[in-house]
Amino acid sequence: MSVKEALKAKMEQHIQEMVATNPMIGQLNTQFTSWLLGSGLTGKEIIEMIDTNMDATIQPVELSTALERTTGTQPPGWVINGLMSVLDMDKDGNVTVADLHTYFEAIGLPSGIEETPVPEATPEPEVDEFEELNHEIEEEARRQAEELIRQKEAERQRLLEEQQAREAAEREAEEQAKREEEAAKAKPQPIILEEDGTTVGHARFIEILEGMKLSSERRQLITQSPTQSCQIQISSVEKTLVGQGPLKNGMTIIGTLSEDSNIEVELQLPAEANEQAMMFQSNHSIEADAQICDWNVGRKRAIFTATEFHYL
Repeated sequence: MSVKEALKAKMEQHIQEMVATNPMIGQLNTQFTSWLLGSGLTGKEIIEMIDTNMDATIQPVELSTALERTTGTQPPGWVINGLMSVLDMDKDGNVTVADLHTYFEAIGLPSGIEETPVPEATPEPEVDEFEELNHEIEEEARRQAEELIRQKEAERQRLLEEQQAREAAEREAEEQAKREEEAAKAKPQPIILEEDGTTVGHARFIEILEGMKLSSERRQLITQSPTQSCQIQISSVEKTLVGQGPLKNGMTIIGTLSEDSNIEVELQLPAEANEQAMMFQSNHSIEADAQICDWNVGRKRAIFTATEFHYL
């Protein structure tokens, strides 16, 4: 049941109750209904005639004036009060335009108001289970495709990085090989005098230097001096007078080779070893990986430089 039908039913029940309790009200209602239906007016027109101030509330004086204007006779007060009680469906002492509309519906009077048809509710589309399943399948396929693309891209990136690493390693290996080759070419080859092909020792090398007459020949031979381990017995420690690079301002060890005590040599140490060298004592030994770098012409002895040394 619609709201409109419910109000109409409520008004009809109200009228029946009023008539049952007061027969006079029933007569007034019958006469009022006959007048309304016979007036040829619509509910809208009657309301406009009664509610002159258009406040949507019907006052007794407004109803009385409207009846007097249409009938030519002013109705008694008790008639107006009786009609107002019939129209007051809510019994709240107020008669509204809405109450009049409901009364007109109850007696069958056309309202004269064009009702706007209520648009039918558009039914919600039924969920197609197969379509929903198909959508889920498509979504899963899309997700798997994206994951496959991501994995392929990651694999491609990994292979690219591995290839770049291999190429970098190959370049480094080639450069290292070139450096070693150049270093091998630049490194003087030691004189091999022994029949078994072994490198000439420091003592033998110094004997060869002593036998040379020309300083140029001696300098040329010194460039081919090998770096070998040797042990020197310390005679004294002096300040290095002439030194290059890290040997400048360093200390020089004066001593004899342990393999031949008749061969006196000099061992130049870097300046960073000065404190340690100043602690060296005579008749102690020093073991070093040394190479002949020069020749002391005045004292006729070889001058060594050491890459590593140990005080014994």
